Amino acid sequence: MSEVINTKSKRDFFWLMLTFISLTALGSVELFEQITYVINWLVGDPVVNAESFRKFHHAVDAGVFHFPTSTIVLIGFIMLIIKTSGFMKNLAEKKTIWLAFVAFLITYAISVYIIMEINVPIFNENSVSAELIPGKLKLWGILNIFRVLLPAYAIYNLSKLLSLKD
Repeated sequence: MSEVINTKSKRDFFWLMLTFISLTALGSVELFEQITYVINWLVGDPVVNAESFRKFHHAVDAGVFHFPTSTIVLIGFIMLIIKTSGFMKNLAEKKTIWLAFVAFLITYAISVYIIMEINVPIFNENSVSAELIPGKLKLWGILNIFRVLLPAYAIYNLSKLLSLKD
């Protein structure tokens, strides 16, 4: 590991670790939501379940975790990609970081869509008619699969940069 740190600056290694850990946290929460929220929304009456979820999150919602964590990941990637980063000098590492970053950006875009088109109308505004709620919650579950797989792919790519060298 010392050779990795010596090859790349400590600053670059810090940003890699911060991005890796934050992205892992984000992906873990998406997996948790897929296992708990999606199943709870779809078993039984989705309209009643949506109301129960609305009551459960009356004071705070998952966005309190997602927004700062996603921001940290975004800043971390930007710091890794900037021209002075040691990781952008090697073509293979550059490609690895860009693939991980694109996977994160797609995840982020899906998250914004879910928040603006599903979560806010159903849970915050209560403006979706009862007959549309089951379909929107199913769509949320399908899109959330990508919010689990894409961060996992990005984490895998970033983990390639953490290999120990002799």
